[in-house]
Amino acid sequence: MRRIAMILAFATLAVFPAAAQEKPKADAPKADAAKADAKPAALPSADEILDKYVKAIGGKEAIEKVTSRTMKGSFEIEAMNMNGTIEMFAKAPNKNAMKIDLPGFGVVNDVYDGSKGWDSNPMTGLRELTGAELAAMKRRADLYSAINFKKQYPKMEVKGKEKVGSSEAYVIEAIPDEGGPEKLYFDVSTGLLVRRDAEVEGPQGKMATEVYTDDYKVVDGVKIPHTLKQVNPMYAVTMKFTEIKNNVEIDEAKFNKPSN
Repeated sequence: MRRIAMILAFATLAVFPAAAQEKPKADAPKADAAKADAKPAALPSADEILDKYVKAIGGKEAIEKVTSRTMKGSFEIEAMNMNGTIEMFAKAPNKNAMKIDLPGFGVVNDVYDGSKGWDSNPMTGLRELTGAELAAMKRRADLYSAINFKKQYPKMEVKGKEKVGSSEAYVIEAIPDEGGPEKLYFDVSTGLLVRRDAEVEGPQGKMATEVYTDDYKVVDGVKIPHTLKQVNPMYAVTMKFTEIKNNVEIDEAKFNKPSN
């Protein structure tokens, strides 16, 4: 049970070896020699990558038309053969609540009311978050995070390209005002955010975590990933959303401090 509590405490330099090149033969065509000497294409700037991402998911205007969102689906801890349900509620600009129900373990709540944040589960009880944990929760709660990356991460630097699955992605190192650096991976072809890495703070300390976003579908003009897979050195958690609704009425009580 303690292991389950640990994984639930987290709700989220590209190195390229030089390619060996064979020296051109004396009688090789000049075109081949020129190709061998060609320099790699310059990387786009962080601004260019982020602009492409915003356009890829529907554009700034469509994103700003969304004032609330509800999400429902399944939650699976693969190595433990545990399955449950997940519900998420978001309200502009930055209120967020998540509820996970795992039979045999209990209910997990993760809430940010716009200024304060809490998490609770049957093992650790109710905790009010502070410091880097609270700062990370605030960033996650931003309904408009797609257009606010530069506000959330004052320092952003393109580090190169890496493979994510079978596709190449640009890697941006993003450093927030509070908390450690993160890495954001944007698909070179589609422009979509397909992975993000962070060292996540939790009650048991820090843990390196990778979050993969997949199965993007359009909901009211905005592309939203319907599958998220969170991977750390010990566990993998998969969330699959079967119902996502925008601009719905959400009871303010959803963002109250959890009762336990």
